[in-house]
Amino acid sequence: MRDLGEAGLRVPVGAKEPFREAPMADLVLHIHRELIHHLSEVCLLRDLYLHTRPRRGANR
Repeated sequence: MRDLGEAGLRVPVGAKEPFREAPMADLVLHIHRELIHHLSEVCLLRDLYLHTRPRRGANR
């Protein structure tokens, strides 16, 4: 496994990746942003589901 110390995050990602010249830090930041984006969508769907279900015992 590659050391991800300060110098390790500056090492290019690798020849097999689409952005082979980009440092590992860029890949880590990209994954972080994608994680935030997709989990916020999950939270939105959870909230929409909770607020669109009829409540038990509600008089409608």
